[in-house]
Amino acid sequence: MAKIYQFEDGRKADDNLICRKPLEFRRGDWRQGQVLQCLRGEAEKYQAHRKQVIADGHNHLSFIPEHFSLVNGCDYTAMGLYRFREDEEQAREFYRLAGLMECVVNSTSPLLRTDLLRSIYKTILALRQSLNFSWKGDSSQFLLPLHPHFYHRRDFFDKILKADTLKTLYDTVESETTVQFDLLAAEYVFYLPKRMVDEPA
Repeated sequence: MAKIYQFEDGRKADDNLICRKPLEFRRGDWRQGQVLQCLRGEAEKYQAHRKQVIADGHNHLSFIPEHFSLVNGCDYTAMGLYRFREDEEQAREFYRLAGLMECVVNSTSPLLRTDLLRSIYKTILALRQSLNFSWKGDSSQFLLPLHPHFYHRRDFFDKILKADTLKTLYDTVESETTVQFDLLAAEYVFYLPKRMVDEPA
């Protein structure tokens, strides 16, 4: 069992932890800015620095961890995953929806230039309605970034391109978003600015 460090001001080393599973979310020590997606090793270094700063009685942190700053639609994806943080099945279903959005917006699959596109849009609309979630503004990317030593973004589109039936496309989106979700759970920590945590998700 992990040791919990108690500081002189009553705070604990993990006082910024929101949840560990299915994805790890933490409250950032900054009010504004974007959601930060950090490798676990970077998050561990940041947490150690943060613990020392608090123990020393300081109010300011000298650095933030190396990260992807989530923008252009990925910010909404992160907030959707945060909204469903207490229900892994729904979180995974939501990430499948993000994969379908990625298909219709960014894929060049010939299948998506046929009448089958109407069926895919119906599936997307049904999922958006059941999950009560939609991306806003000029969102252009829906699946979260992954370091290429874990997964190449191009691989997702290459597999979608090879799908020659609607069932194959749906199966591909489900299997690939499952792989990506598992990587996000195993390898990353998400830091939310206070303004996002303090407001309803």
